[in-house]
Amino acid sequence: MVQMCAHPLDDLHDPAIDGFMDTMTRLLAKAALIEKSPVDTGDGVLLYTSEIHLLSIAGHFPHESMSGIASRLGITRGAVSQTAKKLEEKGYIERSSGDDDGKTVFIRLTTAGERAFAWHESYHREVNRRLAEEIRVWKPEDRKKIAALLSTLESVFDDCPQLREEITKLCR
Repeated sequence: MVQMCAHPLDDLHDPAIDGFMDTMTRLLAKAALIEKSPVDTGDGVLLYTSEIHLLSIAGHFPHESMSGIASRLGITRGAVSQTAKKLEEKGYIERSSGDDDGKTVFIRLTTAGERAFAWHESYHREVNRRLAEEIRVWKPEDRKKIAALLSTLESVFDDCPQLREEITKLCR
């Protein structure tokens, strides 16, 4: 049996919170699986989440440079360049230089890229529609509570790297 590290809040056991946390764990695992699984947007080619996200940004911001796309995605220009190369090889984008010195590179969706972009937009519209359908029937005060909970979750997730370090120190 694995022994747990001592923690000052170990005596605050609450079955309702345990059930909530179990549900959260399942939801996060499902979300991670969705993000990890490649999709066929209709052309018989598997696209990974990073590729779909790049296509989405390129579709929404057709005049954005590679550097701008990197900034919008919160990743490095090198990561965008690697993903763009894969998408170019798959026939979903074309890259072009936007200036005389060739330093600024732009991405243009091909016909296949436009279809994949449209697929992604349709997918998110349907997911959002289903969620909105449920949320519409909630009382305004319940919506506020859920929004506050989501904000708290975001804050906790933001703190996770530091929390991991603290727990590591506690467990030494």
